[in-house]
Amino acid sequence: MTHRSIFETIINKIRELLQSDEFLDAHRVEKHFIRKRLLSMYQVVLFLIYTTKQKMDTNIDNIRLDLPTIKFPNISKQALSKARQGIKPSLFESFFDLTVDIFYSNRNRTNLWMEKFHLFAIDGSRAVLPPSKSNFETFGERFSKQNPKRRWSEALMSTAYDVCNDMIVHGMIWHGLASEREMALSHLKIMESLNLVRDNTVFIFDRGYYSEKMFRFFYEKGYFCLMRLKESYNISKQCRNSCITTKLKGDPKEETDIPIRVIRIDLGNGTTEYLATNIPENEIPLEMYKELYFRRWPIEKKYDELKNKLQIEEFSGVTSTSIQQEFYINLLLTNLAAIVKAEADIIIEETSKPTNKYRYQANRSYIIGRLKKLFPLFLGGTIKLQKILDLFNDARKVKSQIQPDRSNPRKKGGKSRERKHFKNRKCCV
Repeated sequence: MTHRSIFETIINKIRELLQSDEFLDAHRVEKHFIRKRLLSMYQVVLFLIYTTKQKMDTNIDNIRLDLPTIKFPNISKQALSKARQGIKPSLFESFFDLTVDIFYSNRNRTNLWMEKFHLFAIDGSRAVLPPSKSNFETFGERFSKQNPKRRWSEALMSTAYDVCNDMIVHGMIWHGLASEREMALSHLKIMESLNLVRDNTVFIFDRGYYSEKMFRFFYEKGYFCLMRLKESYNISKQCRNSCITTKLKGDPKEETDIPIRVIRIDLGNGTTEYLATNIPENEIPLEMYKELYFRRWPIEKKYDELKNKLQIEEFSGVTSTSIQQEFYINLLLTNLAAIVKAEADIIIEETSKPTNKYRYQANRSYIIGRLKKLFPLFLGGTIKLQKILDLFNDARKVKSQIQPDRSNPRKKGGKSRERKHFKNRKCCV
């Protein structure tokens, strides 16, 4: 199937599920939406997908104008905030899962690195949450050293990302002090159940994920991995040449040592990096490991997209349920946008002239903006599907120039980024 057909299948399936009482009941909190009220569960779900980063009062007014077909009542934001607590985040997680299931089950051929390797990057990022009792209990409580009265909550987001196909295949949001390694292993279990871990799959990790236990897990599973090492590790210090092969001590009872290759990479600016891998020597040329490691960079850009383009940290609610709902809604939107961009990029590349001085790609910000507006309108029956599919044609016309070999110096140290949401007036309990 083409990207357009996959996108159409996903959109239609989500609309079908929203109109299913059985599906809605499965994700309804007990004793909620059981009597006839002003707000139905269907209306609240559409509101959450529709919601912009404006104040909730403004969103309520706008949805009544933009989606007249759902007959959204004129209610207070307190009533709406209370109603959304009756919807399990699993409803929106299931919508996100649909994008993964349908994409990989209907693509005849996915993109591979060197026409051979499936590349998945796993990484985490912290999100500052509004201070609330619910968030403190679920995600933990943080204090300012300068001002102990200033409190906030912080969550750890983690995603498994298909580097070559621009798809987040699994995402989680846990306690702020959760283990990134534990979350990575949870990703792996889900990916195994989805049959996404195949031969020649390589998992790429940034610094902080490596441990002997973690590396041993991948070796015993038979999965390829590439992990960046800290310079202070002994195996990093042992690597004085471009590559060494050593062994990790196994369980003394079993007397099994595990081979590990350590690769030294000179970045050309006086910086040296060390990578640990279990990929056999004959699989990938030594000089290609620098490119392989930097293939994980798009996951950093994906977090930038989530935080800056989709503004995932600008929450419209302050409870842990609200946080998780919006987390999966944003993962859903970023995957849908990636599908649109993938087909637009193919068309742009096919129609470009060899004489063109620069190469171009579809503008992701434009796609996200249009999609956020059109998607809820279709689900609510205000527009027909063709209006969304027109986005594919429009996306190839709004282009951005690709900057080749673009790089910025790596920042070291410095001040931590500003904490947000101490007084987020758009949030409502």
